[in-house]
Amino acid sequence: MDERADDVFATRTLEVDGVPCFHLRVFKPMPEDDGAYWRCRYVIEGPLTRHSGSQCGIDGMQALLHAIYILGVEAELSEENLTGRLSWDGQSKHFGFPPGDADPGRAEVIRLAQQSQSK
Repeated sequence: MDERADDVFATRTLEVDGVPCFHLRVFKPMPEDDGAYWRCRYVIEGPLTRHSGSQCGIDGMQALLHAIYILGVEAELSEENLTGRLSWDGQSKHFGFPPGDADPGRAEVIRLAQQSQSK
């Protein structure tokens, strides 16, 4: 998929050792060609972490929420965070993303993210 700047829906920049250089981008949710579900792409770019992916949902809102949840999980699991170097607005946990209990399905999203990181 083409990643044009005008497709970016939201961004957040976290700090590594106090330097704003860990960038998170979420793209506009888009319906899949077959119309069965929606997909929301995201990108993480940090000094040690570079990853892109997407999350799906039955509509654009669910796809967006899943992408936001997984961004929080992937930030928490990043090398920058695991070494204690990542922060946002003075926070060294969660980084302003929704808490795990905001969506009962988030446990599954977290489990899948951890599973894919261990491969």
